[in-house]
Amino acid sequence: MADFRIPRLRRRVKRALVVTAGVGIAFTGFFFARSFSSSAKAVSEQIRTVQPVSELPMLAAAKQVPEKYNGQVRKIAYLTFDDGPNEYTESLLNILKSNGVQATFFMIGAQIPSHKDSINRLVAEGNYPALHSMTHNYQKLYNEGQIVNEMKQAQAILQEATGIHSDLTRCPYGSMPGLTSALRDQMAAAGLKEWDWTIDSLDWKLANNPNGIVQNVLTQSSRNLEVILLHEKKQTVQVLPEIIAGLRSEGYEFEVYDPAAHFSVNFWHDNRL
Repeated sequence: MADFRIPRLRRRVKRALVVTAGVGIAFTGFFFARSFSSSAKAVSEQIRTVQPVSELPMLAAAKQVPEKYNGQVRKIAYLTFDDGPNEYTESLLNILKSNGVQATFFMIGAQIPSHKDSINRLVAEGNYPALHSMTHNYQKLYNEGQIVNEMKQAQAILQEATGIHSDLTRCPYGSMPGLTSALRDQMAAAGLKEWDWTIDSLDWKLANNPNGIVQNVLTQSSRNLEVILLHEKKQTVQVLPEIIAGLRSEGYEFEVYDPAAHFSVNFWHDNRL
């Protein structure tokens, strides 16, 4: 007689194995789900504790003047004043302040000690103090080669008065032709920078023609960046408000020299200066 118990036993064992496997899978899935849930919760907690971008410390960056604003190329004017400080410095500062403009002042070192209050006001209001030699004497500066010595003297006097170490210079009468190759080598070795100009207002010789000063500035202002030569003189005080208004009407904004963003403006196109 055939024994049917073996096949039945096999079927029971098979069913038991299937049930056991199912239970194992279920438990494995349960523990995996719990583990995944715990990990996801931990990640979620980490995400919630990450510092918002707005609260992250930002690295300081050197100031840069944007070349465009609202898609338009910016037109920048640097007002610069030579031959101070003197009795006209305060009047110039009053006009600049009332118009929300800062400027760059190239000062004669020998005149600084007697005008410390004006110079410190100049700095406090965001203007930049720069160097214009000690004597403004062509023979001494260029023929006798004293330009670097005089600029360094003026630099020391300015630093004593304001605490500011300024490397920016303007050679009296402009850098050409007096600032020869040898003198430029000395300037570069001393770490001095030279700014000439793109527009000469000729205010120094138009004392009786204030309208001519204004027209010299406004008719020559055609580039996107202009460095305008003015002087600390009575006639300049008289015309400065009109110059500022005229440049603004031509679309210019005003900037002051920033040593952290120096760019070369000298007649020799010497990029060392």
